Amino acid sequence: MAITYDWIFNPLTVKPAEGSLTDVVVTVDWRRTATDGQYSADVYGQVSLRPPNPADYTVFADLTKSQVEGWVVGLLTQATVDQYELALLNNIDNQRNPPAVPMRPPWEN
Repeated sequence: MAITYDWIFNPLTVKPAEGSLTDVVVTVDWRRTATDGQYSADVYGQVSLRPPNPADYTVFADLTKSQVEGWVVGLLTQATVDQYELALLNNIDNQRNPPAVPMRPPWEN
């Protein structure tokens, strides 16, 4: 089965007002998930955003997931996201094929 990756952005922390703008996103809590059938793994973090440019500001109600993803990936860098995805892949591989497993001592059976 192929691994499916997804972004979850919750919560978005907003300032009620910044200059003439309202509901300005200042912090994004993010989670990157990986799922492969019954196996899943995730990594999470938070990024702080720079003040928006009023000329290309998007009203909070009009924000899209892909727009927020662009902010997060831009701040993390694609190379960092790739490293996270490799770690998630390794985590799922270790769930499928554990490198070590706990066992009861034979004298306790």
